[in-house]
Amino acid sequence: MNSHMSEQVWGGAPVRICMKCGANFFTAGALAGFEGWSEDVPTAAECCAKHAQASVHCPGCTTVLDRIEFPLDPPLEIERCPRCHGILLDFEEIRRVPALGAWAKQTVAERAGR
Repeated sequence: MNSHMSEQVWGGAPVRICMKCGANFFTAGALAGFEGWSEDVPTAAECCAKHAQASVHCPGCTTVLDRIEFPLDPPLEIERCPRCHGILLDFEEIRRVPALGAWAKQTVAERAGR
């Protein structure tokens, strides 16, 4: 583990906080547990997202992270590790994650109504 990371538990979910930059790292499944979802990134949101390589490395396994951009207004970007599936979020992203779940649920409902 990165020496700048401090381990905490939020709402029963483990999270590692970087004491240097303030980023929050959720190991695979931890964000889902924190949000009460069945998966870290809802499938409906994943299929509508743009993917690109990020310029940061995973604090869990040092792999270069993927940047995932969701078409919210304004867009929401998160970083996820393609290897260990951990998710790195800054404070603003954590604050907006519930909107991603609501948007994904609405997207599924709209598609079902077509």
